[in-house]
Amino acid sequence: MVDIEYKTTHLASEEQDIGSKTDFEKYCQEALELGASEARLIPANLIRIDERVRLKCAIPPCPNYGQCGNCPPNLPDLDFIRRALERYHWLVVFKNDVPPADFTNINRSNPNRRKHQLTMYEIAAKLESSAFRAGYNFALGLGAGSCRNALCNGEICKKLESGRCLHILKARPSMEAMGINVIDLVNKVGWRIYPVARSVDSKSHPGGISVGCVFID
Repeated sequence: MVDIEYKTTHLASEEQDIGSKTDFEKYCQEALELGASEARLIPANLIRIDERVRLKCAIPPCPNYGQCGNCPPNLPDLDFIRRALERYHWLVVFKNDVPPADFTNINRSNPNRRKHQLTMYEIAAKLESSAFRAGYNFALGLGAGSCRNALCNGEICKKLESGRCLHILKARPSMEAMGINVIDLVNKVGWRIYPVARSVDSKSHPGGISVGCVFID
């Protein structure tokens, strides 16, 4: 596990002009109040953009690949994303604990699966808004899973169809769609994460999590 406390302290000493760790801890508390089971404030440089994450969106193709305005390939290239995210200093990462049975059912309209993703999108949007109102103009929230599933119940993406998103303030890419290695990040934070596939025995599976985040600068 990465020494997060050391990196946070070291980063804060170099970047006093962007706010202290204490300034941003309140967003962790807000995430908990909005329904997250845990939330952490960590240096944004702990994330890793990995081309293989984006590749897994395409091979085998996710049902949302090319079907959602906030999913690949309808997003900036990873070099641009990497350069942009390197300019952030802080990251609020939050999670919900998910019963494995809710994820082994891969039906996009599965209400239990959808509610966990919807919670991540709602938290990301509200934290982003809170940080923006506090003067952090570049606050950027990311969800979990495709917003086409979470917000539009798997229906045709209106952003692609007409250019007019029906959920303009909540819709956004997932962490994975942006090429972020979420498993690597979760391991660094110290949370337990286990793959959940349709073939697993949900009764004996240790448990699943759904993860979102907000970059603040």
